[in-house]
Amino acid sequence: KVVKGKIDLHPALEKAFDSLYGYTSDEGGIRHALMGVPDLDFEDAKFMLVSCAAFINYLKLKSLKGGINF
Repeated sequence: KVVKGKIDLHPALEKAFDSLYGYTSDEGGIRHALMGVPDLDFEDAKFMLVSCAAFINYLKLKSLKGGINF
């Protein structure tokens, strides 16, 4: 939300990021999996790790291009 309106994101891509965040925040999602019996597979963890790494790199470059420095 810090970069919303400051960098150019396609609406579908922004919706995808929001949906991915919703998945991780869900009671049974990745970030809350340790609160109960974990039902995550290696594939789920690897997908999130790779996706988050790609998202961070993408957001960093778009932010720099938009004049946002972290």
